[in-house]
Amino acid sequence: MTRPSETFTPWLGVFETLRVLDGKPLFFIEHREELGRALAALRLASNLDLAAEAAKLPAKSGRWRWIVTPEGTRTMFTEEPPSSHEPVTLSVSPVCVGSANWDARFKTFGYLSHAQAAKLAEPGEAVLLNEAGHVASAARSNIFWTRGGELFTPAHEAGCRCGVVRRLVLENVKTVQGQFPLKDLLEADEIFLTNSMKGIVSVRAIGDRKLAAFPMAETLRELYASAIMRMVQNRLPMKHW
Repeated sequence: MTRPSETFTPWLGVFETLRVLDGKPLFFIEHREELGRALAALRLASNLDLAAEAAKLPAKSGRWRWIVTPEGTRTMFTEEPPSSHEPVTLSVSPVCVGSANWDARFKTFGYLSHAQAAKLAEPGEAVLLNEAGHVASAARSNIFWTRGGELFTPAHEAGCRCGVVRRLVLENVKTVQGQFPLKDLLEADEIFLTNSMKGIVSVRAIGDRKLAAFPMAETLRELYASAIMRMVQNRLPMKHW
């Protein structure tokens, strides 16, 4: 039996990826808020009780994904060892993103641009620019840099995801958000990346330029570790999250 062609919508779906530590999903509330923003933008809905699903997680560490399509919501847990926090190299990708595009601003199934940029940059990371030549994000992370004692990051409107760990940084450190040309990043004193699985990762080189000092990232890694400790020790039942 054939189905109407209009029901084939492989692009229409969103996901969130959470780090799980000993059965405890980190930044659960923040990820749920990010999922809600994406669902609203794509006009999708989910009635799955994610707190109830969290209570079913095994007492293991790894990656937990929430996946929402028009057909429903499902979750998927994969046991994984901790991700490397070693500093990475950063290149400028030939792949660009549209600053207003859903696939740039949300974790949608249309992830091909970021996946392509990541593949081309292996084994390092890549910075993606938007259609105006402004810094948008890294392929698998949000991006921050310091210059002259100030901290900078692209605004959401530049074509980056709001990001849960990005949000932690913004809530704790005064940060200038905006539309920045590539030269600002290339002249940075320090660069670091944020994502849910790795936390805060320093950049040791961008192109041929070496970066040796990571004072801001080291301070923020301590803050991040403290936040994780509070979450792991939280005794509030997940049904109340």
